[in-house]
Amino acid sequence: MEKNYFPCKVSDVLGESRKDEIAPKLVQEIAQKMEDIPERFLLKNDKISPAIDPPSNLWNDTLLIDFSLLSSQSLSSSSAQDELSKLHYALSHWGCFQVINHGMTSSFLDELLNVSKQFFALPLEEKLKCSITEDDYFNGYGNSSLISGDTKSLNWNDRLFLKLYPQDFRQIKLWPENPNNFREILGEYSLGMKRMLKVILQAMAHSLKIEEDSFLNLHNEERGVIGIRFGMYPRCPCPDRVYGVHPHSDGSTITILLQDNDVPDEALHILKDDKWYKVPNIPGALFVNAGDFAEIMSNGIFKSVVHRVVPNSKTERVSVASFCVPDFEGEVEPINELISPNKPQLYNKILIQTYIKLFFETYPLGKQVLDTLKI
Repeated sequence: MEKNYFPCKVSDVLGESRKDEIAPKLVQEIAQKMEDIPERFLLKNDKISPAIDPPSNLWNDTLLIDFSLLSSQSLSSSSAQDELSKLHYALSHWGCFQVINHGMTSSFLDELLNVSKQFFALPLEEKLKCSITEDDYFNGYGNSSLISGDTKSLNWNDRLFLKLYPQDFRQIKLWPENPNNFREILGEYSLGMKRMLKVILQAMAHSLKIEEDSFLNLHNEERGVIGIRFGMYPRCPCPDRVYGVHPHSDGSTITILLQDNDVPDEALHILKDDKWYKVPNIPGALFVNAGDFAEIMSNGIFKSVVHRVVPNSKTERVSVASFCVPDFEGEVEPINELISPNKPQLYNKILIQTYIKLFFETYPLGKQVLDTLKI
């Protein structure tokens, strides 16, 4: 049986008065025809603050994690313990890391990027076969302009959002048949995401010296959710005034991102201590960031990193992001073992469904759900 990724139709996100806006305002089509950027995409009387290069060796040493050392079978070794310490530091200070030796070859990841680009290069009528519908805004081809509201400029991207897990959430009719190997490659990648999620969540718990399944319990085999977002960011002639994606934190426990190897410019930026830092594209590596649920469950030890995407003035780019979300019918709260007189509870308990609704109230205002949950 097919089920919704979120418990809302388009009208639940937009309200009844705006549900007629379901027709997507596709950025690719605008970019191909434009002479000037439409006003609705431009920042009002402002420019995007520039990002700076990270500290020396940050990404090649401190925030580069060897996935092969994180599995529970190898955690007793000194090298694995060192890697857990690095993981703890990365998530508690930066809220993110890049992972290597994750079991997927660079050639396979390149193949995934290639089928993504081939899909977005199809004629519009072919892509529209996978369109979002009124019944399920968070599944299919379109963009995020509908949730931006009137208080924020629109994001300069189109996307194909698909459900991977639980398997009864999948709507295979929306998985592209063109290119003809898209479904096969996505099926293989989904297995890799599922395997990575389990190992990383267990390693996060080990790094905090709590029960191994403390995070994993809400991502159980039957109901844990993984959704994947193929993003297309067309060339933009004024990237200093247009966001590919506005600054935000993710409504996930972790997000795993594959960046475009063909675009050397750093499009992804993370925020730390009121400064924006560039995230380099390391061939063969996957970028992992903590989301809001990781910060809640860790009682604020792990940081849900605020990040943004900027477009490129010379070329388009794609990305593939996998969002790992707890059991949709569950709730999240700080893990008991992480609450003490010296570390009081920082966040209120919240239903996943309530969080999603709050996200759509706060995102257009440039705010975070976490700020509404603090005790």
